[in-house]
Amino acid sequence: MTIGSLSKTHWGGLRVGWVRATAKMITELTAVRVSADMTGSVLDQLVARPLLAGMERSLPARLAELRSRRAALVDSLQRHTPEWSWQVPPGGLSLWVDLGEPVSSALAERAAAAGVHIGRGARFGVDPGTFEHRLRIPYTLPADRLDEGVRRLAAAFHDGVPLPPSVNRPYWVA
Repeated sequence: MTIGSLSKTHWGGLRVGWVRATAKMITELTAVRVSADMTGSVLDQLVARPLLAGMERSLPARLAELRSRRAALVDSLQRHTPEWSWQVPPGGLSLWVDLGEPVSSALAERAAAAGVHIGRGARFGVDPGTFEHRLRIPYTLPADRLDEGVRRLAAAFHDGVPLPPSVNRPYWVA
C-alpha cells in the first residue's frame, strides 16, 4: 500500500490524497471512509485535477524551491542559533529544532510578541512534556523571510530573561 498527497508538493491547505493498494484493501478502506465522512471536498478535488495532470512538469521546480528554502533555513539557524540542533530531513516542509531545554511553549509565546508565529513542539505530542524542547519550523517562506523570522526567534530566545521550563520533569524524544 502507498499513500500520496498534494498538500506537501503543491499546497499545504489542499487536503487531497490517494491510496494505492489491492482491490480488496481499497474496498475495505472505502467502506470505513463512507461510514466516517462520506467524501472529501468537491472544490478541493476540482482544484487538484489540473495539478495532478501537470505534476511531472511542476514537481521538479517545487522540490528545488523547497530544498533551497530548507538550505536557507539551516544557514540562518547556524548563524543565529548555533546552540540549537536539528537533522536535515530528506523531505517534508519543516525542521524539528531541539532547543536543548523544555522551553518551546514559552519561546513561542515570546516570539509571537515579536511577530513570529511558530509551532511549539508540545502541540505535536500526546503526553504533556513530549517535544517541549523542540520547535517545528517550516521552510515554506522565501529565504529573506525565513532569515528575518529566525533572527527574531533568536532574539526572543537570547533576550536576557530566562525562559521558564514548561515541564518540571525529564523530557524525551519520541
